[in-house]
Amino acid sequence: MTEVERITTGIEGLDDLIDGGFPESSVTLISGGTGTGKTTFCNQFLMEGISKGQKCLYISTEEPIEAIRDDAVVFGWDLRKHEDEGDLRMEYSEPSENQYLSGQVKQLLHSGDYDRVILDSMSVFTTYWGDKFEVRRNLQDLVKMLRKSDSTVIMTAEIPENSENSLSRSNVSEFVADGVVALYYESMGEGSFRNIEVRKMRRTDHTPGTHPVEITDNGIKMKEQAGF
Repeated sequence: MTEVERITTGIEGLDDLIDGGFPESSVTLISGGTGTGKTTFCNQFLMEGISKGQKCLYISTEEPIEAIRDDAVVFGWDLRKHEDEGDLRMEYSEPSENQYLSGQVKQLLHSGDYDRVILDSMSVFTTYWGDKFEVRRNLQDLVKMLRKSDSTVIMTAEIPENSENSLSRSNVSEFVADGVVALYYESMGEGSFRNIEVRKMRRTDHTPGTHPVEITDNGIKMKEQAGF
């Protein structure tokens, strides 16, 4: 079997669950409810790439770029510095109809030879794409385009509240992505718990089940009791 090149995530302990990282040039969905750490995960993934001399692109469709920069500062990540140095490009792309969206994403991908790309969030995209059939077709086209870029891509999606099975509002994103990582946040009594689960990862012998994580001053990490 041909060895798969791996892209480290920057999440302490996570790479041990997925054979050393995401498959190179793959598209992975990071899914979770509000406040589960999706943006932190994305920023951490970018900072890992930058630390290795890689070029990164962050496309936001919901949060203003300035808000993302401010969130990163909390963890000591100066995104603007890396933008100024040319390691990182951050763009806000307001979704509209599909042709415009796909064209804009394609233009951004071709604007530089990016090693890592964030597309945050798919939840907004799918509201413009009609019924479930159209959403699936458009998402498949988008994922094909992302794979052809040779970048390792993270897409994000929001898990609807009170949803037992769905991992995105479209109920489609999780099926077209190469990998799915779900982030969970639960409150029980006076305590709260965070977990991570690798739901699928193509070309990867991943560890199943949920694993406890925490958000520290340095970002997301697996808890020690998870065996790391």
